[in-house]
Amino acid sequence: MGGESILIADDDVRNVEFLRDSLLVPGGYTTLCASDGEEALRLALDQEPDLILLDLQMPKMDGLEVLEALRREGRQIPTIIITAHGSESVAVQAFRLGVRDYFPKPFRVAEIMQAVDRSLVEARLRREKEELTAEVKSVNRQLEQRVRELSVLYSTSKSVSSLLDLDKLLIRIVEAARYLTSAEKVSLYLLDQRTQEVHLRATQSSGDRRVRRAKGEGGDTVVKEALDTGEVAISHSTRLDEPARDTWTISVPLNVRETTIGALSIQSRQGAPLPDSDRYLLSALADYAAIAIENARLYDAAQEELAQRKQAEENIRQLAYHDTLTGLPNRTLFNDRLAVAFARARRHRHKVAVVMLDLDRFKEVNDSLGHSVGDQLLQAVGQRLVALLRESDTVSRMGGDEFLLLLPEMERIEYAAKAAERILHAVREPFVFEQQTVLITTSIGVAIYPDDGKDGETLVKKADIAMYRAKDLGRDNYQRYAQGVPDKHNVTPR
Repeated sequence: MGGESILIADDDVRNVEFLRDSLLVPGGYTTLCASDGEEALRLALDQEPDLILLDLQMPKMDGLEVLEALRREGRQIPTIIITAHGSESVAVQAFRLGVRDYFPKPFRVAEIMQAVDRSLVEARLRREKEELTAEVKSVNRQLEQRVRELSVLYSTSKSVSSLLDLDKLLIRIVEAARYLTSAEKVSLYLLDQRTQEVHLRATQSSGDRRVRRAKGEGGDTVVKEALDTGEVAISHSTRLDEPARDTWTISVPLNVRETTIGALSIQSRQGAPLPDSDRYLLSALADYAAIAIENARLYDAAQEELAQRKQAEENIRQLAYHDTLTGLPNRTLFNDRLAVAFARARRHRHKVAVVMLDLDRFKEVNDSLGHSVGDQLLQAVGQRLVALLRESDTVSRMGGDEFLLLLPEMERIEYAAKAAERILHAVREPFVFEQQTVLITTSIGVAIYPDDGKDGETLVKKADIAMYRAKDLGRDNYQRYAQGVPDKHNVTPR
């Protein structure tokens, strides 16, 4: 640490004071402070600080505009973005403008200081270069280039490795490859491990404003060579009429644990192949990309497994509490809701009705029209019952052609009688199944809490007795449970 100068550009005075007084000055750095973009640009041009800590949202000029202006002036000052208004697209644009690191607010002090140290390496090397001979200056220029490459690679790898959405990740990889190499075209291919088919997933050419998602199959010879060998493959296409426009293609395999999962391919039209530095960056990016793609796939697989597990649990719950034919609540769920209805009725002094419903002569429908029509009839009856009643009411199927209804929170007993009348009328309406018309009626028994009983078993039994009383009286009617009426359901035809 040698007293490097750091420009803090932020319109929030508290942030400026904290960075300056609590972190940088105690760390031995000298500081410059700007509260808007124009002032930051002026100080950067006049004072040439070793590092800029730059906010994105500032008056007069925002952070990206300051970076663009510095770039036009040919000033390459290491910059760290610290912002509360970032996004993925802004981050990519910032990295393209040479930003070394990108941190959202609130930030961690340790990470900021580590980023400052990293970013100031280039400035320290620059000062050392000025004290050395011309030969050492050449070495330092190479070191500076390597530092820039590593810094860009670090920022790019950090951006790539943070994504778990596969489609977004593939786009980010292609963007990074074009930025690192300035290639004419970048394409990313993935290999289907099951079918061994090669699929183009993302591509960007020099004329494209953004990366295009793709779903094509295939790949040229150099791509297939990289996939087959797991090694970098290069091809050269010569134009006799214009040698300067020769096309160089380099395909770098994406390898994960000795398995090739895809290839990153770039095309460059120039008189010489890609420089070694570009090949190094592309190979390093491919290593990061392969790991990130594998992580994204594992994440997708885990999410799919979790969704399947949730669906299986939901199916189990559905089977446990619903009738498989009609989808209506079964007796278990009916009893649960009945207990809740009793508790509320005691608290609010309401009535609760239990209604037993049995279709008249349903066996004749099964015998004459078949069980398929009988099943459709049971489903249709259930749908009509649900449509007739309140959302708070429960329609459940007990089995066979018996339905059990729960009518909670009744302020007056008359609601149960009116509901029974509506049910009788609705069931009388014809049912049509594949041009087959079915006419049927129903018999209904009603028992009321607490008048006819104070527990579920008693009320269901008494509703059943009342229902058989309705059948004894000619069917197609409803009966309220009456004390002293004998239970004849063992002998009454249905």
